[in-house]
Amino acid sequence: MKSSVLVAIFVLQAVMVMGILSHSQAANDNFPKCCDHCNSWSGAQFCDDVGPKCRDGCVNCHVVQTAPVKTFRCGDGRAALPENPCPPPCKKN
Repeated sequence: MKSSVLVAIFVLQAVMVMGILSHSQAANDNFPKCCDHCNSWSGAQFCDDVGPKCRDGCVNCHVVQTAPVKTFRCGDGRAALPENPCPPPCKKN
């Protein structure tokens, strides 16, 4: 291959990686600012807090229990990277 073709391939690959990273950073903006039960597995991080409703901005809200009280859990996750540590525990009032 000619060097110009290799350079073009490397540039396109770099643009693709930058796009993927910018998308993952945008998804992190929706992750909760506090979490009592933070779990990481398969390269993803989840906040497994259960409550009477899902937090604002939750995309994957699931019913956990229907009786005696209906409770919900948000299934949103993000990449488990060193720069994305688990958020601090939520303060109880």
